[in-house]
Amino acid sequence: MNINKVDYAMYNKNPGRYTLIPGDAAGAPLCPYGNNYKWIGYDSKNKAFVRLTKSVFKRIIKNLNKNESDN
Repeated sequence: MNINKVDYAMYNKNPGRYTLIPGDAAGAPLCPYGNNYKWIGYDSKNKAFVRLTKSVFKRIIKNLNKNESDN
């Protein structure tokens, strides 16, 4: 299964479009070695799993942590 890669520039065009979900979610692809990812990116517009670059992954985690501390 070939999944699209989302880099920082693409993410910044519409940050609300992408999120992280657990890698063992229904339909989630396996890593190239046949294991579940711990987390996998998800494109809510295309309803498809995506591979996030490290910078995007870190940005999403930072935003999630910020939202948790605001509550």
